[in-house]
Amino acid sequence: MATAKLKRWAVRRLRFYKDKYIFKLKRYTIAILTSDKSDVSIALSYAFGTLIALLPTPGFSTAIGIGFITVFKQLNKMAVLLSMMVWNAITIIPIFWLSYKIGSRISNSLPDVEVQNETMRQILLFFKQFALGNLTLTIPISIGSYFLAILLLQLARKMRLRQTQRRGGITA
Repeated sequence: MATAKLKRWAVRRLRFYKDKYIFKLKRYTIAILTSDKSDVSIALSYAFGTLIALLPTPGFSTAIGIGFITVFKQLNKMAVLLSMMVWNAITIIPIFWLSYKIGSRISNSLPDVEVQNETMRQILLFFKQFALGNLTLTIPISIGSYFLAILLLQLARKMRLRQTQRRGGITA
């Protein structure tokens, strides 16, 4: 009986957080689409947020993003926050795994760091592999997110324009 209550409670909590997450995604998306900033500015902000979110700073990427938002006023705040929400802990785990795999293939051709301590050598090797792979993945994904954001923004603005034209044609 206690396990059934616990399961119901867990399902309710998961549904609550899922609804909260979807609500924030919709709110940020609507704020971006109704923004008076240019598509290029919004797409650059989204790509910059993607770059920050994909860098290996787990737990600190949001704080770093907010810090950059406060320093660079021309960044679109909602676009940076939306990219932080898209690249969350669930979506970033496969990226980090792939970063290590790619980095281990790239670093085979590079010389190892000479260190007396074997544990330190293994840590440096892992870091080198992960950092190389992360940079190899992060830069193209950020550039691709820029072009994807431009495409989606133009598509969404055309759809909104069509909707307003249809509404205007019906009421007129």
